[in-house]
Amino acid sequence: MDSTAMSKLLAGKRYLLLQGPMGPFFADLADWLESKGREAMNVVFNGGDRFYCRHRPMLQYDQTPEHFAHWLKETWKTYPFDTLVCFGDCRPLHQAARQWAQAKGLRFLAFEEGYLRPHFITLEEGGVNAYSSLPRDPEFYRHLPELPPRTIQPLKPSTRLRCWHAAWYYWEGWIHRHDYPLYRHHKSFSPWYEMRCWLRAWRRKHWYAFKERDVLPRLQTQLSKRYYLAILQVYNDSQIRNHSGYADVRDYINDVMYSFATKAPTTKYLVFKHHPMDRGHRLYRPLIDELSEKYGIRNRVLYVHDLPMPEMLKHAKAVVTINSTAGLSALIHHKPLKVMGDALYDIKGLTYQGHLNQFWTAEFKPDMGLLARFRSYLLDRTQINAVFYGKDASINNNIQAHRILSPTSKNIDIY
Repeated sequence: MDSTAMSKLLAGKRYLLLQGPMGPFFADLADWLESKGREAMNVVFNGGDRFYCRHRPMLQYDQTPEHFAHWLKETWKTYPFDTLVCFGDCRPLHQAARQWAQAKGLRFLAFEEGYLRPHFITLEEGGVNAYSSLPRDPEFYRHLPELPPRTIQPLKPSTRLRCWHAAWYYWEGWIHRHDYPLYRHHKSFSPWYEMRCWLRAWRRKHWYAFKERDVLPRLQTQLSKRYYLAILQVYNDSQIRNHSGYADVRDYINDVMYSFATKAPTTKYLVFKHHPMDRGHRLYRPLIDELSEKYGIRNRVLYVHDLPMPEMLKHAKAVVTINSTAGLSALIHHKPLKVMGDALYDIKGLTYQGHLNQFWTAEFKPDMGLLARFRSYLLDRTQINAVFYGKDASINNNIQAHRILSPTSKNIDIY
């Protein structure tokens, strides 16, 4: 049975594909759409985009985001597309496209990393994450009819392929940078800077594995159900910039530590979990040590990096996040959750709605019946059983994975 998300993807006739994930996914997606009788055209904004679309019909945009709406208007006159597709709806170019499409009454589809990982990618019309059109009213979900269980093909995203495509994308973008002098990436676009960060991340990964070798056993035994898990996100994550009141992750760390120090029981601990994709870019140890000393909680705060999230959630007492999709995983693990930003799952009955100061001693528990209905609706409306980077990069074998099932496919839990 097709998901609503897949049906939404195929509902158009003529597609204009903007910037996709670094790699061949959007070029393959365009080929796949054409194999289904649709028309598709890719837009390239830099040398990396151009390389991965080199075998496809493509349009080139070499101006600033401020001119993009006008360019779309002129393009539409000669190629009257009815659907715009992008990856990441907070990039300046995609923000401009989203506003223009809404004013024009055209469909705007946004891909994103899966809300329910690792076996899914996200697709929504109008926007993702806090821009999602999913209802926030708990009664909407409580009155939904029960959806039939969905068959899921287990998929394993390839970190090696993700890194390879990212490295090549940055390289192509740099060597052809003079062809796109007005292009500004939504993040750092220097291959040299990113290379240094990746090498630093590799080095730190091995160091942390040694240094933190005794931490997980302690969390599983001595500190089990005695610690609050505070999830950290990537420092330049659009979720923070666009969907929270925080200008920097450091501000979130300070808020959580101050509130914990002043309002949490003195017998409890606070554990910060660093984001693995941020390992080579940021290090919060000096800040956490400084604040621990300042607030008098030095012996009750831990800072960890590569410990397995499922095990940490299993033994946590409760969880705090800005708006990470790991918050959904916390709910699936039946953990009380406090959201400090704007998140599509921040719904009364699922997450704690009071102030953080009261969260530490609240007796709140998520409504698991509500979660089951919300999760089923989320799965059907927004999730496609595929990955952006898999061993088989073929869009036909990847994006249709929920329909072309192997003999080992089965109903599985997510997270």
